[in-house]
Amino acid sequence: MSDMRFTRRRFLEVTGGLAAVVAAPSLLSACGGDGGTTPTDAASANRAVRLPTYTPWDQVAPDLAPTPEGVMAGYYSYPTPVDAFSSPPLAGADPVEILTNMLNPLPPAQGDNAYWQELNTRVGTELNLTMTPQAEYPNKLATVFAGGEHPDIMLITTTLANRADVLTRLCADLTEYLSGDAVNEYPFLANIPADSWPSMVYNGGIYALPIPRAAVGTIFFSRADLIAERSLNAAPASYQEFRELAEGLTDPANNRWAFGGGDGNGKNVITFVGNMLGVPNAWREEGGKFTSENETEERKEAIARTAELVQAGVFHPDALGGKLQERELFGNGTLAFRSDGYAAWDILADTYPVEVGAVAAPLFDGGGPGVVRAGATSFGYAAFKKNDPERIQQLLTLCNWLAAPLGTSEFMFRKFGIEGTHYTMEDGAPVRTDQGNVEVKLPLEYVADSPHVLGPRDRARVDAQRAYQEQAVPNIVRSAAEGVYSETSINKGGQLTKLVDDGALEILAGRQPIEYWDTVVDNWRQQGGDQIRGELEASFAETR
Repeated sequence: MSDMRFTRRRFLEVTGGLAAVVAAPSLLSACGGDGGTTPTDAASANRAVRLPTYTPWDQVAPDLAPTPEGVMAGYYSYPTPVDAFSSPPLAGADPVEILTNMLNPLPPAQGDNAYWQELNTRVGTELNLTMTPQAEYPNKLATVFAGGEHPDIMLITTTLANRADVLTRLCADLTEYLSGDAVNEYPFLANIPADSWPSMVYNGGIYALPIPRAAVGTIFFSRADLIAERSLNAAPASYQEFRELAEGLTDPANNRWAFGGGDGNGKNVITFVGNMLGVPNAWREEGGKFTSENETEERKEAIARTAELVQAGVFHPDALGGKLQERELFGNGTLAFRSDGYAAWDILADTYPVEVGAVAAPLFDGGGPGVVRAGATSFGYAAFKKNDPERIQQLLTLCNWLAAPLGTSEFMFRKFGIEGTHYTMEDGAPVRTDQGNVEVKLPLEYVADSPHVLGPRDRARVDAQRAYQEQAVPNIVRSAAEGVYSETSINKGGQLTKLVDDGALEILAGRQPIEYWDTVVDNWRQQGGDQIRGELEASFAETR
């Protein structure tokens, strides 16, 4: 069986991503060629790519050092920053056009934004950002591609269909600048963990910069204060103990339940119970043969056990089929558990006056830890417009500046603005002013960013986060489909995911018995699952 921890041959971080944007054949053919290389040709070429050498930046030591396995560095306080650059890195360069998405309201325009103006001064040229709300970004990206006038830097989402064609035909090949030790020309890009780079490789080249994320992925958060208040077991060692904890926290008379519904389909709890049962992360490979998680008895059992929890009354009554505001309900105590990305630990604890904890999945029958599904190690792809070498090097230099990590004055400015104008230091931590809350909203973190760290926060919280990661990271399991290619998965993955999620919901809601899952899987196979399997197996054989 393949060991699906990190390997150099991994180049697709999400092989079953939603086809949110379909790059039309006419768009791609207009750029030359009619189909590019075949999947097997691409797999062979990808094997030959030398990934960037990981060179950690060590001029400022964290309180808790990162581990090679992927446990994040931790800080209890903000270190005294050092200047990473002695002069503006792009002094005299032409303005840089950038297209990216954003989650916050639009900040004031350059002419009315002191932060943006100072950013341009510190970089040495004008940065013109086109910022599009995340929900509208796929359409914006497709419009830009179709128009033929591409910005210097653009965020390519992980859900973009045919992204191999988009990247290799429309974007600059960065291999000669980043491969191997060449990346050390840009020390803060070299500081990006090796785990984030394989998904930047297409058709034998490095075509983008990763926006790094930690592999620890989604965490099953708990209201640790509510658990302590009721003297319950915060670390269940089996499914039965987990169920007892959920029942002990549920109190409908006082408007409290253990679980919401995730996206309204209960998938968050199915996944967590599945981790107890050892459900594979999307795909399992044995002897070159691929098995989908949907086809395993463990997945079916996880759905059955979650349906059992629904029947036990520990789900919010509006959890299934609806869309609850789960962060808010977690904060006010209506929900005791919330499945979310690792960054949400600080968001939840900073937003609500509650004690946030995390529950690691045990083995179903006890006796040790369950598995942890690896998260995506990059938020997206920062790709460049094709250009001459001098311009490409300027753009890499800009991204290197934007990726300066905690411990540098560049990081402090990028995240908080001008001290005294946009923030003040209070008890050793930056606190934004009203002006800072309005102006420091440019989504630079979706252009280039440094690796995430734990903190700086209160020591007890950072220690709790670190303890969870030290427990979880050794049990991370990756998908066997990482590093292999399936066009059907990229283009039909969203449709097939909805099919199986809707089928599981029918069972959880009590409208179908557990045997209905066999029908769901048969439909999944007929509508594309078997085709994906065949493509993965062919590509996998080529990479061996």
